[in-house]
Amino acid sequence: MIRHQVYFDTLGSMREDSASWRSVFAGLSVLRLVDAYTETGSSIDPANWAQLHSVRTAIEDVNAGDPVRGVLTTVLEEATKRATIDDVVCASLLAYGRALDYEASWGLATDVFATVAKIARPEKSARLAIEANVAIGGAARRNGDWENSARAYSQAAYIADTIGDRQGILTVQVGIANTYMAKGNLPQAQTILDDVIVQSGDERMDEVRAVALHSRASVAQRKGEHSEGLRLAHEALTLTKKSSERDLVLEDIAAIFTELGLRDAARDAHVVLAATAQSKLARGTATINLMELAALDGMPEAFDAYARELASAQLGPWLRAHYLLFLGEGMSWLGRHEEAEEALHEAVSFADANQIHQVSFRAQSSLAAARQVKPTKEFAPPPAWVPEDVGTVVRAISQLRKTAAAAS
Repeated sequence: MIRHQVYFDTLGSMREDSASWRSVFAGLSVLRLVDAYTETGSSIDPANWAQLHSVRTAIEDVNAGDPVRGVLTTVLEEATKRATIDDVVCASLLAYGRALDYEASWGLATDVFATVAKIARPEKSARLAIEANVAIGGAARRNGDWENSARAYSQAAYIADTIGDRQGILTVQVGIANTYMAKGNLPQAQTILDDVIVQSGDERMDEVRAVALHSRASVAQRKGEHSEGLRLAHEALTLTKKSSERDLVLEDIAAIFTELGLRDAARDAHVVLAATAQSKLARGTATINLMELAALDGMPEAFDAYARELASAQLGPWLRAHYLLFLGEGMSWLGRHEEAEEALHEAVSFADANQIHQVSFRAQSSLAAARQVKPTKEFAPPPAWVPEDVGTVVRAISQLRKTAAAAS
């Protein structure tokens, strides 16, 4: 099989020179450069300017608002500065893979993580090998590739057990629990996660405990136990020191708030993310969610303000597709049916050109609904009472928003 086959397949399915095509092509260019120097064992020679120029040009052709451009630039800069493909370069590649994972490009993300796993030999870089294989396990699972996911988790567990890495062993267990959750076996997922939470607490592994609590919160949410899910997610938020994990937990807290009809609290969480999230992708997503909440709450001025901010921003393909989708849906909710149809048409066209199928399908459905000119959506008020556990998290996130506002 051709190396990076998924990249060639993806490029072949896209309109050439679309924003997504350029992003994927740049990623492939970087990976092939990494392959070339990894296989020969040679250091990167700055004199080989033609190859480096070609890769750099491909990266510069990526939309300025696409987070992938920044992480690929870092990979290339680290590789040329260090004149070799070492653990630092691999860490940059992992960041690229996570950016792809976040925007649901799971097949591409799996390929990137597998590239790192191949470079990071267990006998030399055991912990990097564990991290790469755990990442493969998660991305492959989300892509529906259960066999590849299980194989990667098994490899990560073997390496972790061999070197006595307790943190690695427990992290793999969280990944396995997430697989049970994805397959609908919530009791088994809960059993594993509860055990990891206890063990990581006993061994004072706060980051592992935070990740396990976050997954356990997802189990609770799927069971309809929203108060418990919020409590667990908030505990994870207070434990984690990793910005990326903190952002993911905050996103899930906001989602639970929205599901409960607590849109003011959800807004607080998204405001914090829009102001403080580590990645441009997370900040952009939060702003899009704030625009959606403004429409749901019948706040046209706030909706228009967020829409103008996003319209003038440099957005990558994934963010722009979602912006157009929620712009159209929001206009429909606000009774602006002609404008809604125009935005949703653009969402379908853009999503199709960039192979963002989920957005295209939803936009087509929303477009059909918008054509049936309906009265303006009635705005549901928030619940008059919430359990104390929920109220505690609401107040904590509100305070977090005030702190973020004071620091800005």
